[in-house]
Amino acid sequence: MRRYSPPYRSPPRRGYGGRGRSPPRRGYGGRKEQGSGSLLVRNIPLSCRGEDLRVPFERFGPVRDVYLPKDYYTGEPRGFAFVEFVDPYDASEAQYHMNHQVFFGREITVVLAAESRKRPEEMRSRARVRTFALPLSTLSWSSTVKVILSCSKTAR
Repeated sequence: MRRYSPPYRSPPRRGYGGRGRSPPRRGYGGRKEQGSGSLLVRNIPLSCRGEDLRVPFERFGPVRDVYLPKDYYTGEPRGFAFVEFVDPYDASEAQYHMNHQVFFGREITVVLAAESRKRPEEMRSRARVRTFALPLSTLSWSSTVKVILSCSKTAR
């Protein structure tokens, strides 16, 4: 005797969202899935101020912050800036339209920033970590001990 029950179908795989066996598409069209709305703007003039950058970028949406890093020792601008948007979609639009534009007589390069801006306490903790790349296997035992002791004295 035949049973008339609905055919069993296995649930879709979790990782692929029920679209067959192909993995999800990344970076092709549509809205970018970047969590950060921050742009890195390169080749800006050293005389540029934050307000000079804010005005042209606000055409694409509200700007949360404009940061121009300065050299630690001289206090001079370093020639690049970070422009952070409230909405990541506005950042991708600004990147598309402002990349390779002439700004204050220079051709600027605009890319999506790989990381968000670091807080001062993050920079301080990062500055304390020192690494020394010495091939200790090529040194004699007494030389290795001297190198380790001298490194530990300078790290303090």
